[in-house]
Amino acid sequence: MNFFEVLISCFTDKRFIIVFFITVFIYFLAAVASPLRFAGIKMGLLSTSFSFFNVLSLISRLANLLQTPFLGSMVDIAFKTNQLDQLKIKLHLIIVASSLGYILGFFFFSTFEKIFYKWLEIFDKQKSLLRTFFYFFDFRTWIFIFRSLSLPRFGLDMVYLKRVPLLIWVSSTLISAFWTTGVLSAMYASVIVPEFARTATILSGVINGVATILFTIFLDPIIANITDKVYNSSEKIEYLYNVVWAVMVSTVIGTVLAHLVFYPGAVIIAKVTLIFSKI
Repeated sequence: MNFFEVLISCFTDKRFIIVFFITVFIYFLAAVASPLRFAGIKMGLLSTSFSFFNVLSLISRLANLLQTPFLGSMVDIAFKTNQLDQLKIKLHLIIVASSLGYILGFFFFSTFEKIFYKWLEIFDKQKSLLRTFFYFFDFRTWIFIFRSLSLPRFGLDMVYLKRVPLLIWVSSTLISAFWTTGVLSAMYASVIVPEFARTATILSGVINGVATILFTIFLDPIIANITDKVYNSSEKIEYLYNVVWAVMVSTVIGTVLAHLVFYPGAVIIAKVTLIFSKI
């Protein structure tokens, strides 16, 4: 089969289609969660906005839980039918889905900033998160959402962009690359060492662990510090917009870089799996 035939066969696989679109949704959600920071600052409800961010994270985790069994069965079937080359292409296409989802979310940045501002405003009056969800059944809410549609506005300024620490660009790129491919590399490692497939799958933490360390030590504290300064009026909000733009661009670059990390990551996980098998 040539590449185009494989591509067509991929999009006739129901499991692959489900995994592909759930991946797009997960990364779209990750991108549009960023505006919550700004809505919280403008409303004076920064801590509340972080709580709402946890709600979006919960939705993302639920989507990931739904995705995992489809991804696992797709890998199992590919192994049993000896379609490993096709599986590799499918996994690379799932990485493409992560890029597409994030880019799509990028273009809805300003739209969701307006929506989240309104959401926080409603919550501040209702004092109940569950009650805010009932507003989605109101036709006026959907009119507001439609009117909120707009192109992203970051107020890009070279003065502010030059102030964005190099560490933010580098760490967000690497974090994105490792997070994007962590589970996928582990899945492919499970077909490299099929006799220890379960161990290989569980060891997705080898790559995701690196991403978590990078995020916790290098990226999150810096952005949190800049956010606090903006909230306390010791830094202009325009600077934070430029910082978030830098993070989002480097994240997209990271999802592209994930294609290069994917196979080496699978090999590393396979080797670590064999080490554990000999203990």
